[in-house]
Amino acid sequence: MPYLPLVPAVRAHHHPAAPTAAAVGATGLWAVGNLMAGAAVLPGPQLAFWRVLCGAAVYQAVFHARGGRMTLATFRTAALGGVAFGGSAALFFTALQTTTVASATVIAALQPVFLLPYAVRRMGEKVDGARIALIGLAVAGTVLVVAGSSSSGEWSPVGDLLAVAGTLVGCAYFVGTKRARQTLDTLEYQAAALPVGALVALAGALVTGPGLVRPSPSDLAWAALMMAIPGTGHLMMSWAQKDLPVTTTATIALDVVVLSSAGAALLLGESLGALQLVGMAVVLVALAFYVRRAGRAAADPAEVAVIPGE
Repeated sequence: MPYLPLVPAVRAHHHPAAPTAAAVGATGLWAVGNLMAGAAVLPGPQLAFWRVLCGAAVYQAVFHARGGRMTLATFRTAALGGVAFGGSAALFFTALQTTTVASATVIAALQPVFLLPYAVRRMGEKVDGARIALIGLAVAGTVLVVAGSSSSGEWSPVGDLLAVAGTLVGCAYFVGTKRARQTLDTLEYQAAALPVGALVALAGALVTGPGLVRPSPSDLAWAALMMAIPGTGHLMMSWAQKDLPVTTTATIALDVVVLSSAGAALLLGESLGALQLVGMAVVLVALAFYVRRAGRAAADPAEVAVIPGE
């Protein structure tokens, strides 16, 4: 049986507000994923491996059930995205367990800034003075969040550095996905990228600990939930992107910063001071204007939305 792409031939009619509702719902699921990573018992690299492995198993099963067949060429095409996905998951999960959720998610929200050199050099994007000013404002807001977090017992400079590294590696995932999606559909790409990502996450778990930890049934259930909950958010946002411009989805995705930080304060007992709140507001406003201004020059309406965190 030939492989059936996971793309309908005719788009079903839906309520005009449905894509926006799906995008907002996706941000809620991503925020829950960040909180789950921060509260997990397994160390970040170990958790990343089991979470990515669960996703690889599910996508491979669905892909083959639909008649798909993996080839070496497919794995090569998806390799960059897979390597970056596994690496960013290990780094960011560890960051969420090491520093404050507010600090880690604000740093991750700077992904548009980190992607700017690629956008200019490879996509021919123009950068005007206003966007440079907004970048500076977003960075200043991040400094305020980090400065405010440093007075709390949950903050760690090492965790913030891990969040920066995870966000930079996440940019490579964005680039790899953009390239691979020129020839692979969503299901085929995920089915090929996630096994590669699992191998990278496994290497991270082996390097940072005394071997691979044997997870308990509750640990595996936690990893599977992390695959299902924020993973469903990815599917919801992908569906919404068919009807929403990238500027809208990218702006909606900034809700993850607010939802994750508020959730960490309510459920994980993390403190949020006035300086952190001001810094978060500055970052959100600056990036909202940034992605809207950048979107005016975007030629691809299906561009991947910025995802701060999981």
